[in-house]
Amino acid sequence: MNNKSLAIYLLILVVLCAIVIVGAKTLGRQGNYLAGVYMLTPAIAAILTRLFFYEPHFKDANLRLGRLSDYFKFWSFSLGITALSFALYTLLGAVSWDFSGNVFLARLDQQFAASGQSMQSSLPPGMTPQMMLLIFFVGGLTLFNILPGLISGFGEEFGHRGFMFPLLYQINPWVGLVGGGLLWYAWHWPLLLVIPQTVEYPLWQTALNWVILALGSVCTFIYLAYTYVKTENILVTSLAHIAMNNASQSLSYFVVIQNQLLANLGQVLTMVIVVVILYYSKELDTFDKHLTARV
Repeated sequence: MNNKSLAIYLLILVVLCAIVIVGAKTLGRQGNYLAGVYMLTPAIAAILTRLFFYEPHFKDANLRLGRLSDYFKFWSFSLGITALSFALYTLLGAVSWDFSGNVFLARLDQQFAASGQSMQSSLPPGMTPQMMLLIFFVGGLTLFNILPGLISGFGEEFGHRGFMFPLLYQINPWVGLVGGGLLWYAWHWPLLLVIPQTVEYPLWQTALNWVILALGSVCTFIYLAYTYVKTENILVTSLAHIAMNNASQSLSYFVVIQNQLLANLGQVLTMVIVVVILYYSKELDTFDKHLTARV
């Protein structure tokens, strides 16, 4: 029964993703806005499957507010993971730092100019671009964009970690952890058809990037799956996910990428370190303790 529900979930997810991507390609440049809808497809697929094809329905969905301490703990963990990744970027020479933020602001100003607008005129009276950047930086590390971020984070987590992962884990732990991570990675691929690529890489570098990012996706999947199983709370998992995204965006305002391959390698090394820490601290035993009861 669970395998059937899993297959139906994946089928619905593929259909939803195809509809969104085809719609985005049909709309052309305006279709980029559908990328946000794409992030909700796992949650929609999980909701439909739970409603009509999964006997427990929402009983094991872990939709609860939970403990406030869990939100703070995993928000802190995600910020620490992001800080470690940028430290490794720096050590590997993947980025250079521009603490003034002028490089980012100049690039943003060019984007405004390309659309026939002025960045300064779009700001509230009395606010400078530097002030705006500071607000976005601090906000990204704290509560800025937390509500829309939670929505998009929930879109992924409710489907991928909250529904797909436990069912894959019941087949086999390796299927759940590695297979789930690879499926999550593959789910991101169609976005390449919507989001324009501004840099062309040699074929060997593109292939190597895919391999490196696949490993990183598996490790990140394990961290987020651990968060979900440890807290038994899909909202905490969504927060942990969006905290990493927002913090990475905040720090990216002050760096210039020198080598994308090395940056990807730094990201993977960060998540490998996280998984190694979870393994040697016996925290990965959490999966067997909590998920075997659901078999």
